[in-house]
Amino acid sequence: MSEPPRIQPERIGPGYSFRARLTGGMIAGAVIPLAVFGFVIIGVETVRNGGLDATMGGLVLFALAVAVLLGVVFAYLLAGNLTAPLRAIGQAVERVSGGDLAVRVEVAGEDELAQLVESHNRLAADLSRRNAELGRLLVAIGETSPRDGLERLTAHATSSARTAFSMIDAAIHLGDPSEVPGEEVIPGESRPVRAMLALPDERLGVLVGHLPATRRWDPADQDLLELYASEVAVAIRNAQLFEQVEAQTRQLMALDAAKDDFLRGISHNLQTPLTSIRAYADQLDGERPDPRLTIITEQADRLSRMVRQLLAASRLEAGTLKPRLEVLALGPRVRRAWDALGAAEVPFELHDAAEGWLAVADADQLDQVLWALLDNAVKYGRGTPVSADVRPDPATGRLLLTIADGGPGIAEADRPRLFERFARGSTDGQPQGTGIGLYVSRELLRTMKGTLELADATAAGRAGAAFTIALPGESASRSEE
Repeated sequence: MSEPPRIQPERIGPGYSFRARLTGGMIAGAVIPLAVFGFVIIGVETVRNGGLDATMGGLVLFALAVAVLLGVVFAYLLAGNLTAPLRAIGQAVERVSGGDLAVRVEVAGEDELAQLVESHNRLAADLSRRNAELGRLLVAIGETSPRDGLERLTAHATSSARTAFSMIDAAIHLGDPSEVPGEEVIPGESRPVRAMLALPDERLGVLVGHLPATRRWDPADQDLLELYASEVAVAIRNAQLFEQVEAQTRQLMALDAAKDDFLRGISHNLQTPLTSIRAYADQLDGERPDPRLTIITEQADRLSRMVRQLLAASRLEAGTLKPRLEVLALGPRVRRAWDALGAAEVPFELHDAAEGWLAVADADQLDQVLWALLDNAVKYGRGTPVSADVRPDPATGRLLLTIADGGPGIAEADRPRLFERFARGSTDGQPQGTGIGLYVSRELLRTMKGTLELADATAAGRAGAAFTIALPGESASRSEE
């Protein structure tokens, strides 16, 4: 990054201080005329008498010495008196630079010193006025919000500009600034001012207004107005973007509500034909057994469970799903869910170490969770053995169930969104599901004051994926009490 150019100060006068030059000038003004007069007297006496009288020469030299001494004393006192106002002005400038803009200096007369004092006072007044304007502008900017809307924002910005800069009128025109013609400054009439509402890559419009004819308008005032106009441009762009985001959010919410309505409708509408298909398949299988009818029954049950998942998802979103809690044995429930899955070709092993502990859960909702986890283990485990381990955790009073498979496991990229609604794995070659099984399972367990977490299968010496269910539990001794 290049350094800004250094400003070279403009030297005024020779390389001596003002006080030294003033003192030297006063001494010279007092001594030189007297010295010239003394030398004239000496010359005249020398010509008249043919030589210089010693007494006369001594008197002249004594008079010159006294004149020099008195000139130095009076020059020093007079220089101090003349530079005192300059010191007062310097002190006032220091106080103004320190932030005390109320400092004013007064001096008698209408000479150059009085003009310097007037310039200082005017500068302090201008700085005070601009500070007040800047303060009002900062307050006005802080009062705006993208939520106010574009129309209200521009009205507030216009009013704030008129108040801050003491304008007669002000207006903001959005669009191409070239379409708003500029006005000429006519002495004695209201002064037109304008500033672009500019962003780094675009011009949004222009801020125009009129000042009283007696109002001074310096380049610093124009810079302040342009700074405010740039802040207004940023606020306008933020308001426009906020309106776009709000419109998109409303559209997404409407789409989400329509999707939920569709899921609820399709779930209810699919239940009736699925029930009929299964009933007729059972009837036909009873009259004439056929393996194809068994497949129809199994797939109808599978589809029915998926429909129940969709219905549960919509009820969870609506907040109408309430669990009916009861005390039940977890191990036998897992075994029945596996048998209902009909995956006889996949090895399955149940380790039930509940030691008399019972789970507190909704039986129907728990069956949905078990079916979803076991179905995922079969589907994503690619035929590898599936295991289920039931064990109590007396320290927390919960009953734990871990279901694991020996498949390729879950990719690191998929883990953060694993339990999101409609989230599916990105691993190539993996079967694709609805993406709501784990989401519904976790939410169902939450309604039962339980949890569902992704366990570390490799830490237990296994490959693949493992999920752990934690449900409120009761020990056998507590149940007997």
